[in-house]
Amino acid sequence: MKSTLVTMALAALVAVVGCNKGTTGGAGADKEKENKSKVDRLKEVVRQPEDSFKLTVPLLSVKVKQGESKEVTIGIKRGKNFDEDVALKLEGLPKGVTAEPAEPAIKHGDKDVKLTVKAADDASLGDFTVKLTGHPEKGGDATNEFKLTVGAKK
Repeated sequence: MKSTLVTMALAALVAVVGCNKGTTGGAGADKEKENKSKVDRLKEVVRQPEDSFKLTVPLLSVKVKQGESKEVTIGIKRGKNFDEDVALKLEGLPKGVTAEPAEPAIKHGDKDVKLTVKAADDASLGDFTVKLTGHPEKGGDATNEFKLTVGAKK
């Protein structure tokens, strides 16, 4: 009974933590993984591995109308001993949509960066997936993605 309750609680925790998918980057992400128990793997999901980082994005779709702009916050979860600048790159912005600043970065002491997503008057309409890549000074890249919805102007 007790082990069933623990298993259910762990499954619920994995489901909640897994909602903000993405890959981990940094030098700590490059280390080879050895065989680990399910509990050890779950602990890695919950805490950030040493010398690595993960990008956080809005959980809900970012909605912008043609001719308007919207501020988007991109965050970073830093593991122990990771204190580097991370350059960001966005891929998959639809035609007529831009992000400012053009070359965003999260500086070593910052927890996030604000981007302004601007849709031109003739921007493509619909739902899009924008891929975000974070490139640290050393180590591997981290990725994540968010949904962007462009609506018609009124």
